[in-house]
Amino acid sequence: MLTGTGDDRGAPGAPFLTGREEELRILLASAASAEKGESRTVFLGGPTGIGKSVLTTALGRKLPTFRTLGISGVAPERQIAFAAVNRLIQSAQDGSRATSRRTPPVPSDSSAMAAGGDLISAVDDYQGDAPLFLLIEDAHLLDTASLQTFGFMLLRTTHDHLLTVVNTEHLHETRQAMGLSGSLERVAQLELDGLDVAATRSLLDHHEVTGLAESQVHQITRWSHGNPLYITALARTADAEHRLPARLVAADIAPSLAETVREWCATFTPGARHVLEALAVLNAPATERTLGLMAPDAELEPEVNSLVAGGAARWAPASANHPTLELTHAAQRQALYSAIPAIRRRELHGKAADLLAPPENWLHRIAALDSYDAALAAQLRQIARLEAQQGDPSLAAEYELGIATVAPDPDERGEATLRAVRLMVTSGQYDAALGYAPFVDAQAASPSKSEVLGLLDYARGHDTGAAEHLRAAREGFAAHHDEDAARVSAQLASLQRSLGLGKQSLRSARYALARTSNPQVIGHAQANIAYGVALSDGPAAGLAQLRHLRENPTGTPAADMEQLVCRGVLRGLSGDLSGAVDDLRYATRRQAQGLISRNSTEAIDNTALCLLMLGEADEARRTLSLAFDHAQVSGRDVDFAVIHSMSSTMYACQGRWEAAEADLEQARAIAQEPDFGGPDFHVRQAAAVIAFTRREWHGVLAELGPALEDSGNNERARLFGLWFLPLLGVAGAKAHDITAAAQAHEALTSLEPTGALPTIAGHWVRGCILLAEGDAHGAARVLRDGLAVPAGGGEPVMHRSMVRCELARALVATDEREEAVAQAAAAERAFTRLGAQPFAAWCRDVLGGMRTSERTTEAERFWGELTDRERDTARLVGRGWTTKEIAAELYVSTSTVEFHLSNIYTKGGFRNRRRLRDMVQALER
Repeated sequence: MLTGTGDDRGAPGAPFLTGREEELRILLASAASAEKGESRTVFLGGPTGIGKSVLTTALGRKLPTFRTLGISGVAPERQIAFAAVNRLIQSAQDGSRATSRRTPPVPSDSSAMAAGGDLISAVDDYQGDAPLFLLIEDAHLLDTASLQTFGFMLLRTTHDHLLTVVNTEHLHETRQAMGLSGSLERVAQLELDGLDVAATRSLLDHHEVTGLAESQVHQITRWSHGNPLYITALARTADAEHRLPARLVAADIAPSLAETVREWCATFTPGARHVLEALAVLNAPATERTLGLMAPDAELEPEVNSLVAGGAARWAPASANHPTLELTHAAQRQALYSAIPAIRRRELHGKAADLLAPPENWLHRIAALDSYDAALAAQLRQIARLEAQQGDPSLAAEYELGIATVAPDPDERGEATLRAVRLMVTSGQYDAALGYAPFVDAQAASPSKSEVLGLLDYARGHDTGAAEHLRAAREGFAAHHDEDAARVSAQLASLQRSLGLGKQSLRSARYALARTSNPQVIGHAQANIAYGVALSDGPAAGLAQLRHLRENPTGTPAADMEQLVCRGVLRGLSGDLSGAVDDLRYATRRQAQGLISRNSTEAIDNTALCLLMLGEADEARRTLSLAFDHAQVSGRDVDFAVIHSMSSTMYACQGRWEAAEADLEQARAIAQEPDFGGPDFHVRQAAAVIAFTRREWHGVLAELGPALEDSGNNERARLFGLWFLPLLGVAGAKAHDITAAAQAHEALTSLEPTGALPTIAGHWVRGCILLAEGDAHGAARVLRDGLAVPAGGGEPVMHRSMVRCELARALVATDEREEAVAQAAAAERAFTRLGAQPFAAWCRDVLGGMRTSERTTEAERFWGELTDRERDTARLVGRGWTTKEIAAELYVSTSTVEFHLSNIYTKGGFRNRRRLRDMVQALER
């Protein structure tokens, strides 16, 4: 159990905590929830020195049943994608009681979702059966990829015995980067204020400062703004009689942490002060060898010992193999750093630059300058270009910001900042990029400014406005900068296909291809050529443009990742569902970098839809839940219109219409924000599915009709026809609008299928038309032909079962009752396995009075009581998977799997896993 909230001051080595009783109470309440299996995340915000670390240290002492795992941000690692994630995984594996194989480091081209899966597994092994206290300190110093990964992990750990505390100086920015800035039930936020007068008095008493009148304590509280670090630093300037210098409290002056820390540091020897200065400049833990080179005049061993004994430094945790020394607090570093004279500071940065390897040394080289440096700016430009083309765009952005600091030419500094903002957008750092919008607006007109304005509009979800800016940028670059014009044109092609402008997208992509040798731009342009052809001539024609890709997606180069996503999407849209899933699943775990891209979200969305068509309804919803979490940490707001639309579709197919309507309303609200019609097109499709599952045929026509009549959707409708044309055709036939049905059938048969789905769907629609026209025999013949279509590209379970249901209707009309019963019963069983209750009811209605519907079995009743996550878990148990294998598949921890299993056992009255497995297998027969 948790310990109480009593005073810690008597515990050896315990931090002194005062004035934080309410915050500690809230944290302990969150810990109590976590101990019960209701995971909680608490963000602690506030300026340096306000007491975040002291509070979390006190909290840790009150959690005796928890295992603790922590990580602290260090400034140099902000330039290395997934650096913090890899450190935390390594720490978890080093302290793990499990004997599982060590996870290799997360590569820089991984996605937050893939890295999150590795992190969840490593933390799960470390945690074992105990509740876990995960502490992320100085989160504002973590790299963006790690923040996104931590956010994804926390979104997936709903039912874990996990308390996560995130300390940060920039609370809003950190929450935003982690995708946890919204109102989330499991996430709390504490903004620490300064201490009041009573707490200030208590802290001064703790430091044995005497002789203070009440008015002096009031003055100190005002002077320090109640910041405990300021007060502590001030207390350490007390004389031998524990009295403070009068001048520090004689007037109501602004606090100066640098001044008080400087006076405190004056109590150490000169050699020890040199070590402190070296640590402040390095801004990271340092080995004794490094410190010896940075402070050669210091007698290192005694100086370091005196700093550790005096509380100015400490040995970094988990550094036994290569011991490293670090400052005790980030605020101490800032104060020490600002107190170092400028000349001395530049000298130390120069030494650090000589000692360290890239990328860390570049920032020190910049800081070592006392004037602009054209040569350094040129070097930074070269490595920024290499990183942008072959490495990490977010790191390239850091280098460009360095150029903006050191370049002598103000125009070059402005251009570098524009390049940095461009790279932020292309690496998915949308909020960071939008923070530079005022700077971009203030720049003189130029092609670079037009490009960045377009990218900022893209980040906002304003694709029409973005396209206009990029078109202007291309025209500006065209005369003298072929590569820049090609890059912009490739990005413009992406926006044009998003706007449903296939021919324009095709022209822009070909323009880019003709003017570039950059592999990333070439790959992006080729993907958009395929999309452009698909918009104009259909998915199969688009696929023909991608024949150069190898069949097995594994090992696809990063430069070709956009093409792989394109192939996966087009495969799904032409009926090759299995091939689509293979391509898209691989692409989901990788990032295409360097140009604007929606590949991650698009890949997950389309994977979910293909799985639904394949009859993997539970896996489809699982995948869609990943899409929600992935978009939360690294997507645009507009992505949620599509995801909510798909979620609405899945709920409707289950007959959960209230949930479907709720998701549809969310999608509609979001779809009003963008300045283009793509999101609304998906919303209308979802609304049509809801109407279809309710047998409101005119409602289907009312939703899809206007969407198709909109000239802006002509090419978009051609691309996505396989998903909605069957609904339109069947609804038209059943509403006796034969013209609408026939048009939908004609459009379906014009598709060049790469799998069975388009052909089967065409037979379904044609059979319904013949039934509506009274030709039951003709309908039966066409529908039987549909059932005979081989399952190329994966078995389209949903559509083939629809054909069986309609065939039963035709057979009833032709008085072939025995076969009608067999076909309707087979379709009903298939729909029941899928959880598609509305369609199962159609099958029962077709049979009418010919037989009594089969009794709902015990297994079916049990299955209907399970939640989506419980069904996911139960289905994998039915396949014989272990708890750990299930956790990895679902991107959750074993604790979450055990939570779901406990609920499943209760609902099913099971005593063991075997009974559950047998029942699930019986359902799937």
